[in-house]
Amino acid sequence: MTGPIHAGSGNLNYFEAATQSRDPRFAFIEELDWLWRRFVHPPGYGKANDLLEFHRTVLLSGEPGSGRVATAKALLRGLSSGDERFHELAWQGDEDTGRYRLEPAAVGDDDRVWLDLTQLDDRGWREFQDELSSVRKMIAERSALLVVVLPGKDGHEVWPEFTRLHAGIRRPNAHEVLRRHLRMAEVPDAVSSPLPEFLRKNPPLRDVARFADFVRLAYLKDPRRNYEAWYKAAESARTGHDAAVAEMVAKLRSGPERALLLASAMLHGAHVDHVYDAAMKLLSTVSYADESHLLERSDLLESLKGIGAELDDRGHVRFEELGYDAAVRAHFWHHMPELRSGIRQWVGKMIDRTDLGDKARDFLVEHFADQCLHPRYRQILVDAVAEWTGGATVYRRQVAADRALQQALKDEQHGGFFRKQIYNWATDDHLSEALSEVVIMMCVKVIALSHPDQAIVRLHHRARRESRSNARTALLELVSGDPWFRWLLLARLTKPLEGSRKEYERDPGLFLELVDPVAFTTSDDHNRPLVAEAEVRDMLANGWRRVFLELDEPAWQGQMRRWLVVACHDDRHRNSLIDVLVSAGDQRRTILGRLYSEARAVSRSAEWSAAFLDVVLRKISISQGLRIP
Repeated sequence: MTGPIHAGSGNLNYFEAATQSRDPRFAFIEELDWLWRRFVHPPGYGKANDLLEFHRTVLLSGEPGSGRVATAKALLRGLSSGDERFHELAWQGDEDTGRYRLEPAAVGDDDRVWLDLTQLDDRGWREFQDELSSVRKMIAERSALLVVVLPGKDGHEVWPEFTRLHAGIRRPNAHEVLRRHLRMAEVPDAVSSPLPEFLRKNPPLRDVARFADFVRLAYLKDPRRNYEAWYKAAESARTGHDAAVAEMVAKLRSGPERALLLASAMLHGAHVDHVYDAAMKLLSTVSYADESHLLERSDLLESLKGIGAELDDRGHVRFEELGYDAAVRAHFWHHMPELRSGIRQWVGKMIDRTDLGDKARDFLVEHFADQCLHPRYRQILVDAVAEWTGGATVYRRQVAADRALQQALKDEQHGGFFRKQIYNWATDDHLSEALSEVVIMMCVKVIALSHPDQAIVRLHHRARRESRSNARTALLELVSGDPWFRWLLLARLTKPLEGSRKEYERDPGLFLELVDPVAFTTSDDHNRPLVAEAEVRDMLANGWRRVFLELDEPAWQGQMRRWLVVACHDDRHRNSLIDVLVSAGDQRRTILGRLYSEARAVSRSAEWSAAFLDVVLRKISISQGLRIP
């Protein structure tokens, strides 16, 4: 990863990079299109597609490894124009209340959403079916589409009233899946590629995709060879070279040899100078004392040859066997547990090195993060990120934290754990400035792609707790391009308060920045103006009511005038905008008096001021119980 140069402490440039992210909706569409081009329709896909199109909801079952989640995404992509929002729903306790349910705000108009319930137990599945009718009602009201991926091997028992929504898929032809991936990777003669022995064991389809990527790498490494050689290299990479690596480590008895082996694996593909320096730093980190004289040691080329590594024509260190580097990393991590603490410290020290290039630093951080993606070791990565972003933080550490968390959040198995960790950090009143910026970045760049509602929740919590404006700016920019995102934040800002906690103090100011009257009165091909919805008008009135109660007049006067300017010039939404403000005034003379005074000031420069001012006066009078002539 590259970024703005920042030699000292601080994180201004880091935040600027965060706020330059693309629209998450379109970024995620690109990921779905990548899947769609490689997708092979499984048996049963046609029935599932018909049910989804007719009922707007389908319950999808299939054996583990048959591509159920990929099929859910493909079904939704196939029934879309490309302009809709795609995102995953989470059937879990509400992050702020702990209640298990799908909030209405979780789904927007025309959304394409899926629920992965494959890990749900029997009780959770029964509780979900208790709520399924209300979920389906919400989906229908929003003109959305929902695919629910059922738990268990064949899906837990579906209640009789929902069997009409159920479709099962079977595993597609794995050889065709492999060929499709190879063809898209531009490996030659992919259509006629032979069947590898690997596929005879019926591996999960995600392993087939991974195998295809190893074949691609084997082809790129030596295009002159054939499929038999590429398959052999891919199979060796897939199974991990475990025995060969164990034998190599046992043969290397000295600390410098083993340090060079691990450094070569952790910085695989980096320049030899960086690899050597990293090996020396590892030795010092674990307090290794080498008493041999420099002239008595093997030279670097001989040392690399001794660990099975080589230099390419650019001086970069690589192992000859594909996937060997991953096997080395796994061996040291899993079979030398006393080294884990030292490896973590070593990675932290290497991040700080100013002479370590961005690419080498990325290799190191990504490979460290990979080792931590296991339920036993995830906390090690959490602690490392907190350490990197604590104290006098430099830009390099923030970038390293960013790289590690991106990898963790995008992991299918562990992403949920790290989204929860981002939530925990977001609600921390004493979070370091640097870690706060990383949390913002993860929300904008990663979580918003597949879980936009969760990104908004986390950014809102940071905006409530920050004295600076970075989280607030990122949050408002995220919601500004999408009416549903704006709706989600409005709902959070205007829901009843639970007590009088200090964290709510910034909500009225954030509300004023959110409620741009033009945004609430603008429509497009897919959405009505937000202010046209009675529920939205109620939320707006509640928000303005709190603003009038908690903020001084100078804080809200400018936004009130902007509302009145739009109301004056937009006769379609004039009544709605004025109704919101009058209702929020709660018959308070000072507020309604200021409202009328501002309306008069606005009307002086408008051709149709009489009609506008008459509407304002009538609505104020009615709210006060006065007779209208």
